[in-house]
Formats: sequence, C-alpha cells, structure tokens
Amino acid sequence: MIVSCRTCSVQFEDEYRSWVCPHDAFPANDGSNNFAVHEEAYLSHLPSVYDEDYFMHGKKTGKSLYDNYRWLPELTIPMCQAIVDYCGIVKRDRVLDFGCARGYVVKALRQLGYDAYGTDVSRWAIDNCDEDARPYLNLNANSDPPLLAMGFDWIIAKDVLEHIPYVGYTITQLMSAASKGVFAVVPLAPFDGSPYVVEEYEGDVTHVQRLTLGSWIDMFVRFGWRVEASYRVPGVKDNYAHYKNGNGFITARRI
Repeated sequence: MIVSCRTCSVQFEDEYRSWVCPHDAFPANDGSNNFAVHEEAYLSHLPSVYDEDYFMHGKKTGKSLYDNYRWLPELTIPMCQAIVDYCGIVKRDRVLDFGCARGYVVKALRQLGYDAYGTDVSRWAIDNCDEDARPYLNLNANSDPPLLAMGFDWIIAKDVLEHIPYVGYTITQLMSAASKGVFAVVPLAPFDGSPYVVEEYEGDVTHVQRLTLGSWIDMFVRFGWRVEASYRVPGVKDNYAHYKNGNGFITARRI
C-alpha cells in the first residue's frame, strides 16, 4: 500500500514503518487537513497490520514478538494487581485498557473486582477476543459514542503508545478522558530515535516511537497534573527487569 501526503510529495512506501513525513503531521492535532489526511491513511491501514499473523504468528512472520497470544492468568492477574496497587486504583473506579488487544487485562481486572473496559484498533483482536471480556470491549474506530468520550477514572496504556505515530495527540486525548489518572508503560531508547535498550523490541515492525524516558515525560507534563516516572514497577514486565533502563513507567495524576 502506498499513500501520499497531500501537502508534500512524500509517499509512505513501507507497509509498517514509514508513517512520518517532513511536515511532522502526527505529534499534535492542529486541526489542519494535513493531520486529518495522515490520520485517515494510518487508521485505514491498521487492519492489514494488526491481524491474525501479528498476534498468533508474529515471530514467524516478522511482524511482532507474539506467538499464540493467549490468556495466561498466572501472569496477567498478578500484573494487573500490581498496577492497581501501584496507581492506587480503587474498585469503584471505572478503568479503560487502551490498546486492549484480545481483552486479557480487562478480563483479569474484572476477575479482581474492577469496573474495567477495553478498546483497540485491531478488528481481528476484538473479533477474536476472550469471551468473558467481549461485553466490555470496543473497536476503537467504531465505538458509538466514542469510547473516550464516555469518561473513565483511570486509563491504562501498557505497551501501546510506542505504536502510535501521532502519539502526542493521543496522550492529550487520554488525559482529557481520565478523571484521576493515566498509567503508561513504554519501551525506552538511550537517545531519541536510537534503537531500543531492549534489542528484542526491534522485532515489532509497528514500533515507531523510540524515545528516552525524559521525552515521554515531557508529553505528559501539563498544568493540573502530577507526573511520576520510574524505570521499574515490581510485578509489571518482570521478564525485562534485568535491563536497567529498558522500560518506562509513567503515572500522570490529576491534582
């Protein structure tokens, strides 16, 4: 698939990586047609990227790090407990898993007694989601009313922001929709634009954001919010804990 920027002559020829042009179309929605055109092209392209191969045969096809992406309660339930404990999420809170894939975080949170929902851009993931989570999931592009407009106390964005070209705009949307806070987990690079600290993360062809923790923090900082960041949250991504600065954990709280 090849799409062109209507503002310049740049064409997006790489099926997965090349969603950037010199006009910097994605960092913020400035209301311009340029942004809308790039966003439309990006969203229309997603079904061919986040498909069955991505989730079930990712390593074999070279698309992702996933093989047989499935429900693993012995890992997912303790991880979700660690997240709610770390953030201070209480059971009366309404929680959104942004980038929920097949709904396993939503399922785990609900088993723990939390009012959890999920949204994802992958039609394949939503169509093939966990049956226990299905009533609480929405396809991001097809939610009516838009899911973020419904409002949540907390939004979790674990291993998702690095996939989004117009990530600054997305972070603004998430923070606008969260009444209490946003918790994000992102892979880190030693320098902006350099390969990830965790070399394995380069195996996902949809990773387009390679930033330092400081650069990620900058996108969350705004009036009325307290932003905390760490390289480690016990119980979350423990399998990568031997990388000293491989992952960033960002908690933005309304004050």
